[in-house]
Amino acid sequence: MTMTNLLRFDPWWRVLQTVLSIAYVGFLISQFFSPSSPLAAASFHVFMAVALVFAWTPLQWESRAGRVAGRLLDIGGVVLSLAIVVIYAGEIYRLERRFEMIDPVLPVDIFLHVAGLFLIFEAVRRSVGWSLLTVVLAFLAYGYLGPWFPGWMAFPGFTLPTQTELISMKTDGIFGVTASAAINFVFYFVLFGAVFTATGGGQLFIDLAMRMTARLKGGAAKMSLVGSALFGMVSGSAIANTTSTGVLTIPIMHRSGYTKEQAAATEAIASTGGQLMPPIMGVAAFVMADMLGIPYGTIAAAALIPAAAFYFALFVIVDLRARKTGAGNVAPELLDIPPVMPRVHLLLAPVAMIATLIAGYSAPYAALVGTAIALIAPMLRKATRYDVKQLYETVMDTARQMAWISAPLAAVGVVMVVATQSNLALKFVRLLSDMGTGNLYLSLLMVILGCIIMGMGLPTVAAYIIGSLVFVPALMDLGVDRLAANLFVLYYCVLSMVTPPVALCSYAAAGIAKSNANRTGLIAFGYSLVIFLVPFGFINDPHVLWQGNAAQISVGAAGMLLATFCWAVFLMGWLRGNLSLIERGAFAILSVALVVTPTLSTGWIISVAATALIMMWRFALRPRLALA
Repeated sequence: MTMTNLLRFDPWWRVLQTVLSIAYVGFLISQFFSPSSPLAAASFHVFMAVALVFAWTPLQWESRAGRVAGRLLDIGGVVLSLAIVVIYAGEIYRLERRFEMIDPVLPVDIFLHVAGLFLIFEAVRRSVGWSLLTVVLAFLAYGYLGPWFPGWMAFPGFTLPTQTELISMKTDGIFGVTASAAINFVFYFVLFGAVFTATGGGQLFIDLAMRMTARLKGGAAKMSLVGSALFGMVSGSAIANTTSTGVLTIPIMHRSGYTKEQAAATEAIASTGGQLMPPIMGVAAFVMADMLGIPYGTIAAAALIPAAAFYFALFVIVDLRARKTGAGNVAPELLDIPPVMPRVHLLLAPVAMIATLIAGYSAPYAALVGTAIALIAPMLRKATRYDVKQLYETVMDTARQMAWISAPLAAVGVVMVVATQSNLALKFVRLLSDMGTGNLYLSLLMVILGCIIMGMGLPTVAAYIIGSLVFVPALMDLGVDRLAANLFVLYYCVLSMVTPPVALCSYAAAGIAKSNANRTGLIAFGYSLVIFLVPFGFINDPHVLWQGNAAQISVGAAGMLLATFCWAVFLMGWLRGNLSLIERGAFAILSVALVVTPTLSTGWIISVAATALIMMWRFALRPRLALA
């Protein structure tokens, strides 16, 4: 093929994207009805996803020669990825029947390992950038250089054949829990989110949010919170949430008195919470279900009250800011919202999905039920019918999203192998025990610091997986429940979306607002402090994680909402007027007391009573004294 022909290859490139996407989505759907063996499914999934990353994210160079070279590299990446898929298919019988650490590692295995990792790493660089890739390469180097490290970090290290066997020849490493979670959980919800959005459901959520909040104090920001929470219930992707709702909410917030940075930061933190909002949480929650071996519905139920508390605290902050400054009120001319009732039947899809989950069916089955209804429901009324041709773009979008999720997940499998084989988690448990002297709260603060540092450079799911390997065993050693420990780590790793220098949600929102990205990230991180208190609540009270009877759960939820209300008031420093230093300190102390003391204990009851007294002071006694 000549240089000129290469530059005119775009129509054929679109054909390649289409063929790969249809084959990949078709394969993943087939796994629900006729699953392949875990290793066969994982090898196909990982390297088809890598091929799609090369196809959907081609290299872009300005010069003519650079464009030709880039296209050759893209073609080479796709062809090599597909060749690896074929080779694994031919070797799968041997790989599934060999004895680990006994049967020899063949040259073809080493080739698949080296070439496969090279392709995965380049796919990671193209999809999420250097931040995750740097961490993965550091762990890979640690696997080789282990004997050279001093003290507690030293371990014997790997040879190339050993590393090949551990990472690329069994259902661990790149074909481990991250791949199985993507195949068995993540795909079905990505598919549902793509179909529901494409058939009008996403716009319905945004319009519902506008109807519910636009006329309230600070309605512009409240619209962002409610819209992002609703959209987050079906997308689970912070970036998709930001770009879908932000294009509407950010301009309205800016016109209502927010600076560009404040508007973008509000949307970023609201969208980030979508990863915590059931029924469809972020990818990390599906990985958690696979790692813990518990139904995803259990995790979604456990996350409901903490997620509600998070959004409640954000709502309170937005409301107090609006009352304090007058910013955020929506102008009447912006209230021309399309009628919702003619489209309300579109909600049948998420309602059916949630009902199926509650009924005890598996998460993939519930997502497929929701997807089927999302395809059928719009056809019930003429106003919401869609052109079937739209489904082509839906398939393309699903494949693209899965590829960008799956390549980083495969790379994180390398980290998991190195962390496990080097006993890094056990060593950290001992280190934390020595430094924290067995004190739970000191250890929790150290874990928070570690999660936030990791989150500064990693996507949420990568930060969570590493955090779960390193920090969760330490927390369990201190007596923390396994599910609570995992959710604790997840909550602080979620901050990666708004924590500079790699704050993907903040940067996406800043791009929409045309604001300063770093300043937006810092403001969003400041808003995220509302999340700080929530995980301490479920560490101390398991009823908040939907465990116990209805009365216990209700009291635990009420206590958490009261604590987050006090925390939000403390952060804003305003409640019917500016708070004095003493009043602000009192709200801070009460918010902490409400989460660290056991629910219904004497200390908890005293904290509730003290909160009622200070609220009475702010709303009744102080205004009367001022008038007198």
